[in-house]
Amino acid sequence: MSTHDDIPASPAKAMALTVALGVIACGAAAATFSFTLGYVHEIHAGPAAETATILLYGAVIMGIAAWLAKVGQRAMKMTPSAAARRYRRRFLVAMGLYVLALTGAIEADKLLPAGGVLHYGLAVLPALPLMAAIAVMGLYLKEETDEFERASQAESALWATGGLLALATVWGFLELFGLVPHVQSWVAFPAWALFLAPAQVIARRRYR
Repeated sequence: MSTHDDIPASPAKAMALTVALGVIACGAAAATFSFTLGYVHEIHAGPAAETATILLYGAVIMGIAAWLAKVGQRAMKMTPSAAARRYRRRFLVAMGLYVLALTGAIEADKLLPAGGVLHYGLAVLPALPLMAAIAVMGLYLKEETDEFERASQAESALWATGGLLALATVWGFLELFGLVPHVQSWVAFPAWALFLAPAQVIARRRYR
């Protein structure tokens, strides 16, 4: 039996279904994490249990991301190149370091006295792996030899950037008029990543 038998005929519909499943899976994971972390605090299980909960949540999110990447490639009937495989490995490593850095910074912040220079370092620490992930994306565009893949990925990034800028602009004005709560700027990267999947569908449909 073909490995693509469970994939809908339309790549665009398949990718849309994949994104929807990813959102549902991430939402369920976030709700479970919130409930579990609240329970850990309620029973005063201690910092070790809290750290384990955060690391487990990070591992689940990474697993979902890896699954989405694999299913998305099947949905779009893509055969990943060597550069694409290297990109996926590097990106997952960067995300793993992000989870570890964020967990370590949160736990270390509880142990250090308020204020001080070290807090600046802790605050910046989780951002470093995300900056590495951005560099990994640029490196992939440099290493990819398939002109179609390189063009579609570059266009996808532009669409995602445009979507993020539009969202930030609308949200900013809504916030200015007191209609929505303030959102911290670190949300920009995951929001951009959410725009990237549908952007890839749009970019690829242009070349069909």
